[in-house]
Amino acid sequence: MAEQLISALATEWDPESFRDTFQEKVTALIEAKKTGESVEKAEPPAKATGAVDLMEALRASVERARSPKSTGEKATTAASPQKKKAAPAKKRISSKGSTLQSLTKAELYY
Repeated sequence: MAEQLISALATEWDPESFRDTFQEKVTALIEAKKTGESVEKAEPPAKATGAVDLMEALRASVERARSPKSTGEKATTAASPQKKKAAPAKKRISSKGSTLQSLTKAELYY
């Protein structure tokens, strides 16, 4: 299956159809400096506008979940806006007669 995928995506590579534009620009800059022309610095690249800073979005989400006072509502998650059921009370396990094998799965989690 992998061989079929590779053969389907493979094409003939013609190195003559590609140009090294970086090397061309560097060569042009060197020639300009040799002749005494002034070379201006390139403009800094523009900031990306479409990408989202995931760490900042996560921090903001955690902060919103931690501080329900600012909105006057209880903090909820987007996946489950309904009220959560109260967790069952934790049982104390005495060390004398109880073993872990007698407990249910839910009891073991608490």
